[in-house]
Amino acid sequence: MSGLDRIGVQVVTMQDDAAPSYVPALLREIEAMLADLVANGRHGRIDLRSLPLLPGDDARLAAVLGEGEVDADIQATGGTRVRETGVAGVWWVTHANADGETVAEFIEVTLVPEMLKTHPQDARAGLARLRERLDELTPEGERNGQ
Repeated sequence: MSGLDRIGVQVVTMQDDAAPSYVPALLREIEAMLADLVANGRHGRIDLRSLPLLPGDDARLAAVLGEGEVDADIQATGGTRVRETGVAGVWWVTHANADGETVAEFIEVTLVPEMLKTHPQDARAGLARLRERLDELTPEGERNGQ
């Protein structure tokens, strides 16, 4: 025998409010990223799904960060929700699949999240659509320079 059977095992259960939280360390990381954004213009992102968060940590984090003024829903393959937190420069981005299940969740430290920026190709297509609509509104004589 290896002696493993003589090792005492004790099971300790902890209530959620007694469990150590990763939120303080995560907030320090966000603080450092925000300081870097302010000082150097560098953006940062934290993948919340890759962290060993405990039950309730996301609610604790949301409570400390608070709610901001911007809340955008983007409908693409699945839904994406981009929320400004109560800390300017800190955004909470949640991606869902076509069934509405959350598949990715990030804290982005940036002035404007990439998801909210217009892609140059989309802007060109928007310009073309606006010109078509203007042509529809413009009388025929004015279009031909008459």
